[in-house]
Formats: sequence, structure tokens, C-alpha cells
Amino acid sequence: MTTSLPVDPLLHTLRMLDRTVRLLFSRQEPERTRSLAMELARATSPCKGLDDPVRTWEARLQVDRGLGRARRLQRLVNSPVWQSDHGTPGSDKTPTESAADYLFASVMNLVNQVPLSDEAHVFRLWYLATRAATPPENALRLFGDLRYLPAHQQLAAGARLLETLGGEALHATPSRPRLQAARPVESPPQA
Repeated sequence: MTTSLPVDPLLHTLRMLDRTVRLLFSRQEPERTRSLAMELARATSPCKGLDDPVRTWEARLQVDRGLGRARRLQRLVNSPVWQSDHGTPGSDKTPTESAADYLFASVMNLVNQVPLSDEAHVFRLWYLATRAATPPENALRLFGDLRYLPAHQQLAAGARLLETLGGEALHATPSRPRLQAARPVESPPQA
């Protein structure tokens, strides 16, 4: 009989975030990606009871015109009446765009709670390079200005960067060091 080990909820959330980021950049299953992103935004919401949950964000992100939708979603996620925007009349956002907005809200919810994974950092900078009215310098250095490219090229840029980081480095989380394989210990000779 095996017993299950307790799972650190934040570590599990980071893993789910990493998988969802990869799914978003792969452009496969946009509805599933959006659903996972919405669930992550709900699960990571730490600001219950704050009059404005966006006030925990960096000051320049609180006022950036290009991040208006992400700010609205952050407030929605923290409202007592959580409703999805799925099928909202007049909504011109595709499932992929909505997923990116919800994922950004999730990353912003986690940024002060736990060290972010490589996927989360890459996604955050990618999102800022694609949406911010004034993208930060590090996002521009990493991706260039992606705001005027079609969505499929923006997503391809994120996927390329994740590929260049290499698979092995992306599976280790910064908050948990990898364990080294145990070496056999030789017992002292018996006299």
C-alpha cells in the first residue's frame, strides 16, 4: 500500500501555471488553455477583501494603459461575484487572448508569494512585450516590441524563447532545489 505525500499547494499551482503557459504558447487547445487560466486566476487570488487588488502590482503596471484588461480581470477575480467573461456580448477577445490575460493576473498574484519559475518569468515578460503601452526594457531586450505582430507570431516568439532555455532547466523550480542521486556508501572493511 502506498501513501500519498502531501503536496505543497503553491508548488502544485506553479506546475499548473507552467503547463498552462506551455499550452498557450503551443497554440493547441485554446478553450482548455483558457479554462485552466481562469482556474489559476481564481486559485491564486490572494487579495480577498482589498478595495483594489491591483494595488499590489508594481506602480508602473498599475497605470499602464495597455494592461487595462488584465487589471479588470484581476478585480473580477477578486470580486465576491466571480463570473467568467465567456460569451460576453461584444467581447472580441479570442480564447487565447483571454487565457493570456487570466494567466497574467495569476502571475501577478503569485509574484509576491513565491519565487516564479522560468516559464512564469518568460510569460510575464512576453505579456508585457505584447500588451503594455510602454513595455519594460527587459521585456524589449528579450522579445523586442511584439505589440504590432499578429497573435500567432507573438505566441511563436514565446515558444521559441522557452525552447532556447532548454527543457531540463525549465522543469526545476527555483524554490525547490533538485536532489542529487544517492551514492552508494561503502561500509568499512571488517577486521
